[in-house]
Amino acid sequence: MTSTSTIALPTFEQLLQATEHVSPTDLQLHQHFAPVFETIAAGARQREQDHELAFDAFEKLRTSGFTRVRLAREHGGIGASLPQLAELLVDLGQADSNLPQALHGHFMFTEQHQNESQGAVSAWWLAEVAKGKIFGNALVELPPAAGKRPVYWTDAEPTSGGVIAHLTGDKFYSTGAIFADYLLISASRAADEDEGPLFAIVDAEHPGVKRIDDWNGFGQRLTASGTTILDEVPVLENRLQEFDVPTGVLSYTILWIALIATQTGIGQAAIKDITQYVATRRRTYNHATAETPAEDPLVHEVIGKASAKVSAARHIVRGVAAVAEQSYVQIQGHTDLEDPVFLDAHTRANIALSEASLVVSELILDATNQIFEVGGASATIASNQLHQHWLNARTIASHTPLIYRTQAVGNYRINGVIPPHHSTARNSEPRQG
Repeated sequence: MTSTSTIALPTFEQLLQATEHVSPTDLQLHQHFAPVFETIAAGARQREQDHELAFDAFEKLRTSGFTRVRLAREHGGIGASLPQLAELLVDLGQADSNLPQALHGHFMFTEQHQNESQGAVSAWWLAEVAKGKIFGNALVELPPAAGKRPVYWTDAEPTSGGVIAHLTGDKFYSTGAIFADYLLISASRAADEDEGPLFAIVDAEHPGVKRIDDWNGFGQRLTASGTTILDEVPVLENRLQEFDVPTGVLSYTILWIALIATQTGIGQAAIKDITQYVATRRRTYNHATAETPAEDPLVHEVIGKASAKVSAARHIVRGVAAVAEQSYVQIQGHTDLEDPVFLDAHTRANIALSEASLVVSELILDATNQIFEVGGASATIASNQLHQHWLNARTIASHTPLIYRTQAVGNYRINGVIPPHHSTARNSEPRQG
């Protein structure tokens, strides 16, 4: 088990006071969160080895204010920009790549609520974020053939003390749910599944909620992207939100920013690890061009190319975050999904993020593969964990598969077809015969 650090880390109250009359600068944010990230990074290797979920790290992020850094000042945050959040996610991803991915739902839907109020549910959500609460989601279901139950909504009796419904069923790919205080759940009415899903927020600590760490992917193993079981979990009044609205559609951009920021953080961690490995390595080859790897121009070239790819990815992440931020500004006051203003904003943001996701994935997968050229067979020793960078990057690259998103980009470039509003998985009916 990793030990809890006794170092006094910066608190959110300190950051709030330091930015009381001005917007936070990049330097302020870096200086505030760098020691937090360093402490988290110190235990990351051992957590990976022991398969220990980072509950303590999440508490550090909560206390330092990371989970509310994007929240507008009028809602109790400091109003960091979306590009600033994106770069912070990169640096958190370098410290522990599981964490920014596990927080994607928190930032994704907080962005939605603070850019377009849905009334009481938005006011409550933002107030809870301001208190340091963390939101997760469980939106994906495996097919019944996998032995899982669809999540159904059952209306409650009118006298249920503020409870309007109960949810029962199973979810999977519940990334980050195990760390959250509240969960956003999609559910269907059993009698009318064609109606479309309802989106309800429930208390993650309710006895009817069971979160299981059974994600068994070869990468991002500590995101807790496994099963959430719901049995008669109550839904309170004012805990329903709309997703098929302009800000809900744009929230996919926040998901994709979190993913490419995480990948870039993985790349930064890989560069740090391989340069430390090379700097102390004495073993080389008779036909090498220098006495040690650290002095070898060929090794310099490999590291230089990998570093350039990672640095380029970081610039891309910040750039597309600015596009997404501008798209939210553009649609303010526009609530119709057929509104040309929304369609233009959605198209620009979706295309930019899809293109960025492809390029960043390729850059980081190349970089995390190339680093092995400088280490020989000993670089593949499992205890070095150099392989974990590529495994993590590959796992994230498989999220909302790029082949479908790049197809949408090509169809738009050629035919002007607007990209789909949603990128959700579905289960097909079994083949007959």
